[in-house]
Amino acid sequence: MTNSNCYIDRLPDDVLRMVFESVCEKDQAAFHDYSMQNEVQKGRYWDDWYQDDYWHDDSEKESNGPPPSALIAAMCVCNRWHCLMSQIPALWTVVQISFGDCAASLEKVRTFLKLSGTHPLKIMLLWNDAHNPFNGAPRRTSPSYDLNVNIPALVDQSIAGAYLVLIILELYAHVHRWREFTLRTTSKTRIRQALVLMSRPSVHPVNMLEKLHLQLVHDQLKVDRRHHHEPLIFPGSTPPINDLILFGTSWSWLSPSIFSSHLVNLRIHYCTDGGNRNAATTTNALLQLLGALVNLQTLALELDIDPLLRAYISPIALPRLHYLAMKSRKMHCWIEDFLHFLHMPNLRILTLDGVSSEFMLIEIQFEGILQELIRLTDKNPSSSLLELDELHLVNFAHHTDPQLLHRLYKQMTSVKVLTLGPGAFYANDEFAMGLLPTSRELADFPLPGLRTLVVFDIPRSFVRRIVLERLSLVGPLEELYYQEPDSRPVPEEEEDIIVPDDWQHQVEKYHRIDNLKSDRYCDVVSRQWSYLA
Repeated sequence: MTNSNCYIDRLPDDVLRMVFESVCEKDQAAFHDYSMQNEVQKGRYWDDWYQDDYWHDDSEKESNGPPPSALIAAMCVCNRWHCLMSQIPALWTVVQISFGDCAASLEKVRTFLKLSGTHPLKIMLLWNDAHNPFNGAPRRTSPSYDLNVNIPALVDQSIAGAYLVLIILELYAHVHRWREFTLRTTSKTRIRQALVLMSRPSVHPVNMLEKLHLQLVHDQLKVDRRHHHEPLIFPGSTPPINDLILFGTSWSWLSPSIFSSHLVNLRIHYCTDGGNRNAATTTNALLQLLGALVNLQTLALELDIDPLLRAYISPIALPRLHYLAMKSRKMHCWIEDFLHFLHMPNLRILTLDGVSSEFMLIEIQFEGILQELIRLTDKNPSSSLLELDELHLVNFAHHTDPQLLHRLYKQMTSVKVLTLGPGAFYANDEFAMGLLPTSRELADFPLPGLRTLVVFDIPRSFVRRIVLERLSLVGPLEELYYQEPDSRPVPEEEEDIIVPDDWQHQVEKYHRIDNLKSDRYCDVVSRQWSYLA
């Protein structure tokens, strides 16, 4: 069909611009959806805690390849469209590249860099093989490919590495235009290649970068123990980064100048077990870096790390920190001291995740964390050091002293939301029963300001007691989210006991939890689950 007979060629330029902008938005949304398809099995996500022995099911459905770029396809419709799209730099400022693009990825990068002009860039690189989505999982046998099937063929790893080097070099020449940069890969070799290239001196300073996400999926980049520091990326620059994720990659690659007052959101996932540490990856070194983050508002530390050396650290203030999540299989090693040395007057939401129900802390080890929370919430003549609105406990399979728990609950007068999440099994019984009043005195009442309770895996009889026994003193709960135990054995003396249904209507809003999206703390805290009728 010639242009003269094509109805769409009659559309004015301003209408076509809106069409192209819509195509651009759909391209970006499709790639985002593709980027989230990183499950090996149901319930496994790219940012799950790394485990050497995680299970892989070869029978699972193959991953689809990256979605084709409708934007680039539109460029080929006719000369007019090509000319008009080439004159709209804003269409080409989001560079989304996948391993599955193969050789076309390099040409795609060059096209976007050329047509975006001098505009700021948002870059996302997914360097994952669609048939080997997690490092260490068995590579899947590729099907016979048809040109009409949108599944990428396997590419030799050395060729893939060469493409990544060329792409990083092309992008790094425009580093002064980077507004956002995300690299997610399954390969330690690939992420080290990228970091080494980004540690080269640049002609242009990195003065626009606001978001930096470096993500090594289900693995971690080991430190070089022969040296105190890795090469520092962006040498000679002080990028104004406000959103930083280091996942499987240590902070030793970053200059201390990156940990500045610009930083608002920070997430670090790293382990220093097995001797994987140097002078730059100790807990003390990390704490010193955090001391400069005076404007930090959200902090997530997912660490298995060595204990703090108390003699070599001074108290640190995070005056604007609002949300803190700490996830660890070794909570007893560092969390108590971490809470002790940080002054967080505006902290309102605290999440503690024990990672695995199979890793049990003995009671005396966990009591140190409780004692520190008791110290922080103890009322002095002016105010307490910590006044939480929300407390979330996930995978918290740790038993505790009831008297210690009661003292903590009694002091937490400001807490409005309590989550006793999945993965705790019988330990949730203790934390739930701690909500029962021990006297008729309001001053001795546990969590007197509690309005929303989210609880998993405790018997219905416990929930009933909590609802009814708290009702007469502090009124009804505004919201109750409850998931009954799935396969929990019932004690013999309780087998014939029927729990009356006289408590649900005593809650303003009662919700029965069905299936969780995942047991990750981020999904539990944000209530990503379905409901039963």
